[in-house]
Amino acid sequence: MDRISLKDLAVPIIKSIDSFNYLLKSHHRRTAVASYAIAKKMGLSNEDLFELVVAAGLHDIGALSIQERDLLVQEDVVNPTPHCIMGHRMLESFDAFENIAQIIRHHHIRYQDSLDVQDGEVLFQSHIIHLADRVDVLINPDNFILNQKEHVTETIRAKVGTTFHPDVFEAFNEVSKADVFWFEINNLEMDQLFRRLDVSVDFELTIDNIIDFALTLSRIIDFRSRFTASHSYTVAHLSSFLGKYLGFSEEGCKKLLVSGYLHDIGKIGIDPELIEKKGPLSDEEYNLVKLHAYYTGQILNELSQSPWFREIVTWAERHHEKSDGTGYPHALDESSLDVGAKIIAFSDVISALLEERPYRKGMSIDKAFNIIRNEIAPSISPSMFQMIEQHKDEINELVVTCHNYSFNE
Repeated sequence: MDRISLKDLAVPIIKSIDSFNYLLKSHHRRTAVASYAIAKKMGLSNEDLFELVVAAGLHDIGALSIQERDLLVQEDVVNPTPHCIMGHRMLESFDAFENIAQIIRHHHIRYQDSLDVQDGEVLFQSHIIHLADRVDVLINPDNFILNQKEHVTETIRAKVGTTFHPDVFEAFNEVSKADVFWFEINNLEMDQLFRRLDVSVDFELTIDNIIDFALTLSRIIDFRSRFTASHSYTVAHLSSFLGKYLGFSEEGCKKLLVSGYLHDIGKIGIDPELIEKKGPLSDEEYNLVKLHAYYTGQILNELSQSPWFREIVTWAERHHEKSDGTGYPHALDESSLDVGAKIIAFSDVISALLEERPYRKGMSIDKAFNIIRNEIAPSISPSMFQMIEQHKDEINELVVTCHNYSFNE
C-alpha cells in the first residue's frame, strides 16, 4: 500500500461533504474558517488547530433531517443536544478522532453551563466552534458581508459570559476588525485552509485505520434513517465475504470492505425526506436519488489519485452500473465493469431487499434471491449470481449479524 496520511484521507472527504451536503451546504467550511482565525489569534497549538478545523468541518453531521437543519440556522438554537450527541456517536469509534468527537459533542454548550461540567469533559475548541457557528448563522447571505460586521459582533457581545466564552469573544473581537476575516468566511476554500495547518501533527494510516475511517464515514449516511442504519455496514461485509469466494486476496477483500462502507457517501447530497418516504418513489424522485452514485464519485474523486484507492473509488461509484448499459450514472457496459464493481452491486441489492423500508417489510432471503435471479442478475452477471446462490444460507446469516451489530451500536 502506498503511503496515505490522515490528512490525505480526511481533507478531500471533509471538503466534499461540505460542498455536497444537502442540509447545510458550505456551513461547515465557513465555520471552520472563522474558527481557525479565532484559534490562531489565541495561539492554540498545531495539534489543537488541526483537531479544531477537522471538528468544525464536521460539526453538524449529526443533523439528520431538514427539520433539525432549520432549527440549527436560528439565532438561538432550541435543544441542540440530539445532533451533538449523534455527531459524537458517529465519530467516536475512530481512535484518531477521539478528541474531535468530543469537541463536536459539546459544540453548542453554553459557557455558563460548562462551568458546572467536570474538568476535561468540554474541550476548549468546543467554545470556539460554538461562537464561530453562531457568527455564520447571523450573516445574511443576501447582504454584503462587511455591512454586517457591527450587527454580528454586537449580537455576540450581548451573550458573552452566559452563552459565549469571554476569552473566545475577545479573540474574535480582535481578529474580526480586519476585513479579511469576513472576506475569507465567504471565499477561503477548505483545501486552502488545510494548507495553512502544520501537518507535522499528521500521521500515516494503516489499512486497518482506513477501514475504521471508512466505517466512520458510512455512519454519516446510514444513521440518517433507521431503514438504512445497517446498509453500508452490510454491503461492506457482504462484499468482503463474496470477494473471498471470488479469488480476492486478503488485501483485496479489505478494499472491498472499504468500498462497501463508502459506496453511498453521495447520499449526503440527497434530500433525507426521499429516503424516508412512506411509499415508492415517483419517477421524478427516483431521478433525484440517482444523483447519489454520481456524488459518490465526485466526493471520492481526489482519493483516486492514490493507486491503492483507485479500485475502491471505481467500485463505489459504479455500484449502480449494469453490464447491459442500462445502469447509472455513466451507462457503462460489460467492458467497463470488473468483478469488484459487480460484487458491490450484488451486495447492495441483497442488503437493500433484505432491509425494511418505509413502504415495505424486509424480504426473506428466498424471495430476495428469486427477484435478483429473474430481474437483476441478468443485467449484472448471471454466472456470478449462480456462485452467490451457493452461499445463500451463509449470506442470510451474515446479513442478520450485520443488522444486529448496527442496531446495537
